Amino acid sequence: MKVGFISLGCSKNQVDTEIMIAIMKAAGYKIVDKLYKAEIIIINTCGFIDAAKEEAINTIIKTGKMKAAGNLQYLLATGCLAQRYGQELLDEMPELDGIVGISFFTDIDKAVRRIQDGERLALLGKPPELFIEKGPRVLTTPAGSAYLKITEGCNNRCSYCAIPSIRGRLRSRPRDEIVQEARELVDRGIRELVVVGQDTAVYGNDLVGKSDLPKLLKEMAAIDGLEWIRLMYLHPAHIDDQIIDTIGEEDKVLPYLDIPIQHAADQVLKNMNRQHDYQQLDSLILHLRNKIDDLVLRTTVMLGFPGESDEDFAFLLEFIRETKFDWLGAFSFTAEEGTLAFSMPDQVPEKIKQERRDAVMRLQQGITRQKNMTRIDKDEKILISSQASKNLFIGRAYFQAPEVDGITMVKSESKLVKGNFINVRLKGIRNYDMIGEPVDEYTK
Repeated sequence: MKVGFISLGCSKNQVDTEIMIAIMKAAGYKIVDKLYKAEIIIINTCGFIDAAKEEAINTIIKTGKMKAAGNLQYLLATGCLAQRYGQELLDEMPELDGIVGISFFTDIDKAVRRIQDGERLALLGKPPELFIEKGPRVLTTPAGSAYLKITEGCNNRCSYCAIPSIRGRLRSRPRDEIVQEARELVDRGIRELVVVGQDTAVYGNDLVGKSDLPKLLKEMAAIDGLEWIRLMYLHPAHIDDQIIDTIGEEDKVLPYLDIPIQHAADQVLKNMNRQHDYQQLDSLILHLRNKIDDLVLRTTVMLGFPGESDEDFAFLLEFIRETKFDWLGAFSFTAEEGTLAFSMPDQVPEKIKQERRDAVMRLQQGITRQKNMTRIDKDEKILISSQASKNLFIGRAYFQAPEVDGITMVKSESKLVKGNFINVRLKGIRNYDMIGEPVDEYTK
């Protein structure tokens, strides 16, 4: 039978989807990229915040309508929404023929067989205690780049976050397994590995009692053919000198760090249970910039956390203005059931949340534009990912992470090879994106 996949949410979910695609392919199913051709559709859902839950539910409803209009016979949901709401989700959504929790997604082929045999299935259980999110993958990322998930679950217990209750406690993948997969991906033509987890800075804490990230990075950097190692999702409270020194010493580890700060005002940070204060955060950023040349920083902030005062917001805004992150994402607080913040007093009205978020993004848009303007007339190594038209190619520089940052548009009279690097002279900007030309063409 023909199987189609829909992957929602984060890059960590995307890795799980790639594993499921490989499992279904090995089990004899035909994978299709056009959903109207699919007889079975598996939706890997996100269930982290209200917007993600709403997107997942709407996707299930919309996809379910294909049963009456096309080839679709079976519809399954996996991932965080399935794990979080379990049997309730199956009971309330007749479109679904089955749900598969996070502990059983590697048995997706067996679950599909049971559904084909007539069972309306809820395959659920507690989060696993060991790292099971591994195995052969069918890559769905653009040419030359792939995600590498090194942890699952989280021990941080931020007061607003439902991830520990959904995904369980920290589970690190053994270092030798990660390095082996990295080698295999490089052998398949991957030149950039984007390292992901709930908090990559604490990788290995559950295995060796401390962060094993420096050793992992050093072993990955020794892989022939791997050119870029990009680190995402490092909690600022867990970035130590050994991690910083390793990033500074290893050329293949990009001077690009994604450090979600969430806020800067001390009282808000305390109520969020972020395990650090403003002074520690400010000192960390200064230390990083002193130790790592050409450092690019991405962050995420949350607006409208319960009790966030006008003064707290003004403090955050000034911190962003002074710090000048290269990239920044902002989202409004949503009260997630099962978290401490759900029942906190002084909830902020939605209108104020949105106004604050808009103000942050207006400020950041100007900062990012100024950052990009300083890059004009510089030469950068660009990883080509796709072709937009005859003479226009899409790629990324080291300062651009996949999906979340801008891109580099390369105008070239010659055909550029997807998955390869090319030296580009940056000549202009458009919104958040850079525009450039190959250096050899430009100099002709």
